Amino acid sequence: MKSFKPRFTPQLNNDQSLKIIPLGGVGDVTKNMYVYEYGNDIIIVDCGVGFPDEAMPGVDLVIPDISYLRDKVNKIRGIIITHGHEDHIGGLAYIWPQIQVPIYTQRLTAGFIRAKFTEHNLSKDKIIEVKIDQTLDLGSFKLSFYQVSHSVPDSTGIVIRTPQGLIIHQADFKIDWTPVSGQVTDVGRVAQLGSEGVLLLLIDCLRVEKPGFNKSEKSIEDSFEKAALETPGKLLITMTSSNVSRMQQAINVAAKLGKKVAVVGRSFENNFQVARDLGYLSVPPGIIIAPDAIQSFAPQKLLILIAGAQGQSDSSLSRAANDEHRQVKLKEGDSVVFSADPIPSTESAQNALIDSLSRLGLNVYYSAVASDLHVSGHAALEELRLMVNLIKPKFLFPIGGTFRHMEAFSKMAQEMGYGKKQVLDVEDGDILEIKNEDIKLAGKVDVQNVYVDGLGIGDIGHVVLRDRQKMSEEGVVVVVVSVDQHTGQLVSPVDIISRGFVFEEMAKELLEEAKVIVKNALQKHSHKISDWRFIRKIIEDSLDKFLYKATERRPLILSVVVEV
Repeated sequence: MKSFKPRFTPQLNNDQSLKIIPLGGVGDVTKNMYVYEYGNDIIIVDCGVGFPDEAMPGVDLVIPDISYLRDKVNKIRGIIITHGHEDHIGGLAYIWPQIQVPIYTQRLTAGFIRAKFTEHNLSKDKIIEVKIDQTLDLGSFKLSFYQVSHSVPDSTGIVIRTPQGLIIHQADFKIDWTPVSGQVTDVGRVAQLGSEGVLLLLIDCLRVEKPGFNKSEKSIEDSFEKAALETPGKLLITMTSSNVSRMQQAINVAAKLGKKVAVVGRSFENNFQVARDLGYLSVPPGIIIAPDAIQSFAPQKLLILIAGAQGQSDSSLSRAANDEHRQVKLKEGDSVVFSADPIPSTESAQNALIDSLSRLGLNVYYSAVASDLHVSGHAALEELRLMVNLIKPKFLFPIGGTFRHMEAFSKMAQEMGYGKKQVLDVEDGDILEIKNEDIKLAGKVDVQNVYVDGLGIGDIGHVVLRDRQKMSEEGVVVVVVSVDQHTGQLVSPVDIISRGFVFEEMAKELLEEAKVIVKNALQKHSHKISDWRFIRKIIEDSLDKFLYKATERRPLILSVVVEV
């Protein structure tokens, strides 16, 4: 196969190199954040969140690590947001207070961000709306935008003109000729950019394994109507809380069938209201009811838009499934439609919720049993090929997918004539250096997951998570000892409490033997004891060996030393 020949005829200023550093979004579907740096100027594209998996007990959200930027805040000219999904905007409320630079984005996305900032009591003065035909001069970077189809209106591709060449940052998109929003991917503009000569294309690769083209978003409305007609009771529809197009189709079905619509869940309510206020939702008068009014209507007259598509344990749908929701009471004859695929790492949570709903006797529609309830907002294989062919960049940088998606994208590109080295193999934290039409890896920035736990940001580290996971899997054993502060000798019997490890009433012999092990270990080392830290180490080491030998389990051992 002949090598690929891009249309690349740049006029460059080669004094300095351009750096691109992904702080999130590579090898992972979430927490997108990309740093572009040239000389004394930095721009950031997107600032998203990730979602915890089973190995992160107690964690609410995961956000990008901005350690690299902390001493460079005066260089940051702005944050540019591609669209209004959580994995692209959700980190702003936690990260923006640390840098407080202008945020540039389209109208609906700006509305979503303002709602988040209001909730977190943050100033909204630096949220700046830009129009699709507007140009931004941000230091060494000149930016413009083009419209793309996605599952939320006002989604964009970003054109970044740099002294080292033209770069296109294409986050989530699809080719949809009949989108609900009417916002078609501007292939004419894309082709025009391709004719200029593009050095690098960063492009979403999440659905590269899906052959052909995606179905249009518009096809979902018929599926909603079919589910509504088959449901004798309430119809609940759950989806991504920012999927405005999907909300519109649910409203259309409710209006056609004479149903009332209740919007339940904080994220849903906030985004629905923003989209409605800004004119992105067409809502017939009198169709929306408050959640408190649900019980006042016959079940067959209700369509409920409810948060919880990913199976989140604290979501409205999860609480309803557990009969813990004050307004939404589920009964046999009701139906639930999952109009969203699970985000990688949330599959088990969604499956568990589906099981819980099925156990209640509800009719549950989800992707495994009905393929027409969700249409992806991400480009399938032929859509990706089309975009690459139109732009014809010299280099390709697949983003927004897992490593398997990146590998599949590389294979696709090579089949199109690209050399293997023209498809960049990058991980979070890698420093891409661009100079004189060449791209190379020039080091690595240390990036760690930053965890949001309640009100705490970044105060939960790997050690804490390891302990939480150990407790959840193996349980905890608490050892309480009282020792003479001068001699180190025990002054009272050893006490052991077990939680989640063994049931104390059924393991009395094991725990009594454990007490003896601790006592003997302390007596053996009493002449060496100088402080409580050494005492704790003796207790934990001796007990860990004994319990593993006896049970082949390693609970978290906590020792409490009381000096008297």
